[in-house]
Amino acid sequence: MSKYDVAVLGGGPGGYVAALRAARRGAKACCIEARDLGGTCLNVGCIPTKAMLHASELFWNFGRASDYGLAVGERSVDGAAYMKRVAQVVAGLRKGVEGLLKQAGVDVVRGRGRLARRGGLVVETAGGTEAIEAGAIIVATGSQPIRPNFLPWDTGHLWTTDEATTCETLPESILIMGGGIIGCEFATLYAELGVQTTVVEMLDRLAPQVDEDAARAIHRLLKKRKVKVLTGSKVVGMKAGPDGAEARLEGGETVKAARALVAVGRRPNIEDLGLEEVGVELEDGIIKVDERCRTNVPGVYAIGDCAERRQYAHLASRMGVVAADNATGHDAADDRTVVPVGVYTHPEVAAVGLSEAEAREVCDRLRVGRFSYRASGMARAYGETEGQVKILADEAMGEILGAVVIGSHATDVVQEIALAMRNELTVEELAATIHPHPTFAEGVLEAAEAWLGLPIHAV
Repeated sequence: MSKYDVAVLGGGPGGYVAALRAARRGAKACCIEARDLGGTCLNVGCIPTKAMLHASELFWNFGRASDYGLAVGERSVDGAAYMKRVAQVVAGLRKGVEGLLKQAGVDVVRGRGRLARRGGLVVETAGGTEAIEAGAIIVATGSQPIRPNFLPWDTGHLWTTDEATTCETLPESILIMGGGIIGCEFATLYAELGVQTTVVEMLDRLAPQVDEDAARAIHRLLKKRKVKVLTGSKVVGMKAGPDGAEARLEGGETVKAARALVAVGRRPNIEDLGLEEVGVELEDGIIKVDERCRTNVPGVYAIGDCAERRQYAHLASRMGVVAADNATGHDAADDRTVVPVGVYTHPEVAAVGLSEAEAREVCDRLRVGRFSYRASGMARAYGETEGQVKILADEAMGEILGAVVIGSHATDVVQEIALAMRNELTVEELAATIHPHPTFAEGVLEAAEAWLGLPIHAV
């Protein structure tokens, strides 16, 4: 039996970060992972999709070269080379994670682990069963794509994001089932590369997770890229054959494509982990944890997608730090109310805190400050004038309740507002902060000044 101070079950962006933090705190730590280190985020999620999106944006902008006084030759996409680069990016970062764990002295146990008792785990490895005893256990098993069972998965024509990010070339056409954040990002990159793209979303608008202004902007960008968007439409059946997949929609319409990408959400990996045997409490299908990432069982913590409804890698990493600190005798807490969200469409969408609709429900004195990218010097210089910065705050106190940024570099710009919210700064204090010029971040200053009723460049 191997003994550790901290054992982490899962090697994704929450798990490996937790293991590293525990080791940095002086603990003897191990990280148990049956698949590639880095989890969904690094291997089949955040990283490969961003590599794909950056390349597709370059290709799309080549088509606008004449707008910048540039001349380019005929454009073409080498699907195999495109996907090869994506794989190289992932492999390089995965190697980096392996190196960090090794350098920190974290033992990587290759296999599938489960809780056997309080303070004990068993791991099914290639060489047999290994028993591990630990003073603290951190469950970080992540999530997996939902695969509706009425779809013909055995035909080879259906993908989840796992297959879409690891395939060897691009499809000739794609049907995306699900118009949430993931579906919209893939629709963006495929359309920019010239792949005929259709998105089917059962709700009446795309990206229901984001502010309505942001959802409308995403819809516009997809239409501009010739994506066929079908909202208020539900896939009720699908068949697949040599020519691809054909979806039947409620109402009788059919949609055909060479591949179908099913992006209807993810479910937490909480099955067969021994949670019930140990007595770990679940709530609404995820592990119940407090602000210190503690479960109801002493010495057992849980982080990331298996313990949070919001499935973001950066949130999992933060929870990993909190859990590891508490597991090593330190006191750390995070109520997880300020969590920025990024949608990497073109233009990007980013948000933190409440949407405008949510803010109006809880605040009778809501005031909105806006600044359009059309008035931004940097946005003009870049030729990226679609977008806005929107700050939502209480009229009396200046307390920031939320913000939405739509436009180039939005996911970078929103972080300033997240920092302000985290530290309870007011809109006035944002407006009093000198911002470098020219930058996209100036939009935050301008929106804050507009909120104060003292706009400089906003109208």
